[in-house]
Amino acid sequence: MKEQLIKWAEAGDGDSMYKLSKIYQAEKDFSKYQYWLEKSARGTKNFFAMKELADNLRKEENFSAARELYKEIVEISGDTEAMENLLDISQNDTETLKFILSKIDGMYNEIYLRDYQILRRTWEFGTRRHNECTIQTLQAVERRRIASRIRKLLEKN
Repeated sequence: MKEQLIKWAEAGDGDSMYKLSKIYQAEKDFSKYQYWLEKSARGTKNFFAMKELADNLRKEENFSAARELYKEIVEISGDTEAMENLLDISQNDTETLKFILSKIDGMYNEIYLRDYQILRRTWEFGTRRHNECTIQTLQAVERRRIASRIRKLLEKN
């Protein structure tokens, strides 16, 4: 299986690169782990590789590189965990805080409208329970919590 992953990774498949990095990590071959993780994250924009690399950079206290990677993750996917991590390492960086806030403001309205459609369908057709919660709703709540935290930080600055 590893040989096949190597062939696919060398052919440019980002998922194979990431899986291969995990194999090398388990084998404790950290130079190859780092090589394939970076190649997957930076070369193919594999979401999981990008998150892992950003987390590794944060642990190494390379905050500027981690910040740039987290920004890219937020830009691409709107991931709330990446927003939270970016917020934690950028509490005094007004520009980064405003960047996160702008992304949250752009996403929240979209989620709200989608949830409104679900509620309307519930009332009209009785297809869903009123107390049922979607993953999108939970993510919107998490983004609202992060936005509130950012607004408090911006007031202090």
